[in-house]
Amino acid sequence: MGEWNFNRKRCIRALQKIGFRLGNKRSGKHDKYYPPHEIAAKLIGTQPRFIMVPRHNELHCQNEIVSELQAMGENELVESFGKNL
Repeated sequence: MGEWNFNRKRCIRALQKIGFRLGNKRSGKHDKYYPPHEIAAKLIGTQPRFIMVPRHNELHCQNEIVSELQAMGENELVESFGKNL
């Protein structure tokens, strides 16, 4: 998969460009971003229906965010995320 290097702002911008939307229900240390309906309809089992993005600017969980994207939408979703960074 390689090394990823992006901050919170770039991550959120890329997620929004591929159709993810903010869906916080309460305040906390992370923001929840929900996928578009086309992706959410394909999710089965125990796969989370959201991606958590920490609110601090330095992201130490970049590979985990990309892994969640891969689990949701295979390589196409990861590629479109990478293009929008």
